Amino acid sequence: MQAPRPSSLSSSALPSSRREGWALLILIGLVTGKVALHLLTAVGYGAHRDEFLYADYGRHLAWGYKEAPPLLGWLAALSHWAAPGSLVALRIWPALFGGLTVALTCLIVKTLKGGAWATLLAGLAVSVAPIYLVMHHLFQPNFLDVFTWTLATYTTVRFLTTPTPRWIWATGAAIGLGLLSKYSMAFYAAGLVGALLLTPQRRQLLTRATGGAALLAGALLLPNLLWQVRHDWPLVGHMEKLRESQLGNVRMTDFLFDQIGMTAPGAVLWLTGLVFLFSAAGRKWRALGWHFLLVMGLLMLTHGKNYYAAGLYPPLIAVGAVALERIFERVRRPFGLVGGLVVLALVPLGVRAVFPVLVPIWPASRLAAYVSDLVKRRPMFEGIVRWEDGNLHPLPQDVADMHGWPEYAPLAAKALARLPVAVRSHCLLIGDNYGPAGACNWYGAALGLPEAYSTNGSYSLWWPPNLNSTQAVVYLQEGDERPELADWFEQTELIGTVQDPLARIHGSGVWLMRRPKPGLAEFVRKEVAEAKAGFEG
Repeated sequence: MQAPRPSSLSSSALPSSRREGWALLILIGLVTGKVALHLLTAVGYGAHRDEFLYADYGRHLAWGYKEAPPLLGWLAALSHWAAPGSLVALRIWPALFGGLTVALTCLIVKTLKGGAWATLLAGLAVSVAPIYLVMHHLFQPNFLDVFTWTLATYTTVRFLTTPTPRWIWATGAAIGLGLLSKYSMAFYAAGLVGALLLTPQRRQLLTRATGGAALLAGALLLPNLLWQVRHDWPLVGHMEKLRESQLGNVRMTDFLFDQIGMTAPGAVLWLTGLVFLFSAAGRKWRALGWHFLLVMGLLMLTHGKNYYAAGLYPPLIAVGAVALERIFERVRRPFGLVGGLVVLALVPLGVRAVFPVLVPIWPASRLAAYVSDLVKRRPMFEGIVRWEDGNLHPLPQDVADMHGWPEYAPLAAKALARLPVAVRSHCLLIGDNYGPAGACNWYGAALGLPEAYSTNGSYSLWWPPNLNSTQAVVYLQEGDERPELADWFEQTELIGTVQDPLARIHGSGVWLMRRPKPGLAEFVRKEVAEAKAGFEG
């Protein structure tokens, strides 16, 4: 009986050099497209409130911050040096690291002996997965987190495929780099140790290379640990605040279901990859499967947010793409070819409905109309416009958080202009939280405004030493209520409010406070000292 002819997806259909050439071209094309997509849409909306905080890290370089390790601050400083005040210069980092994450995904496919089709499928799935479209647009620690997790898994796959000490050292370096990006890398490292213990590779944990790699990761983290000690472990306060305000509300079922939605349509691939890893064919790389299960378990036990697991999926998507390619290779023509093309087409089609929500390709007004119609037709998408307050709004919360911020700085400048020249140099700009303070610092530089301060998060570390000469305050409020600090002044005046109707901060005001009452400086010093000692987030 004649054996079935392989489909055109077959790895054996082309010489090795040609297969690798096609895979390389696909990798370059995917990386270029990913980076270009995010750079071309970098200024579709304004900066996000969180980006103001991380941008100010770059103006206060240190070995640590209350919310995150130092690496993001170093990148922000480079952006400020290269192009001050440029949102593109800030967002080039998530775009570039998004491209590198896609490249690593494709390289994992290559390591697993996948061909051009698997390379295209895996790279495309990671490029357009909803969670990565968002993460690779915004200047936040998440893009570094996903990259370093994927990098560490790539070096682990290389070691599992060809056990040589250099890949153990490389994994240690990747983990150390990850700990300088986001502390959640600790979950990755703990899961990796547990995964190796559950496989024959457990003996590698006692080698000199593993000990050296652990020391390397520790050495990279050491300056940040010393910073934590000098500042009385603000990380602990930050985690306690998160547990009180956010993590305590995370339900395990929601966490699990969200993993599907945030990675769709790649969810089919990573589920396929997980099954493959626990099959006989995937035994060599089974540690990856155990690693996924252990890290997911740790995140659920600690009530982690859904996106904390985002770094697990690019490698699993790569494994799933290789597994599917092997399946289609065994299917007789033309069915294997047709099936492969259908699967490829389903990847972009799977995100078509939500793509305008995730990538700023439309004006906010058009997006609001589109989302309203989408939710009416398909109520399953209500979560897109449900904010932290539990109510439905015209825009997704993240999109609304990218509007209205440019209005603070002109209002602050207007307030300063009402003061006598001699008083202006003794006036403090104070933000209600990091959003208004950071926005004023970002947009106020072009207006010649002094630095804005806040007692919120890392801003509590950056106050000037002398507050005794304060004669006035311009207060950047979030919300429409009168600030409590106004009680310390004889004269207060609302200068104006944020007018953008689509902004989350719509109606927030800028206040001018004059003629301070006795004891103001001492009150502010006490507030700042308490904020420095704890975490006011």
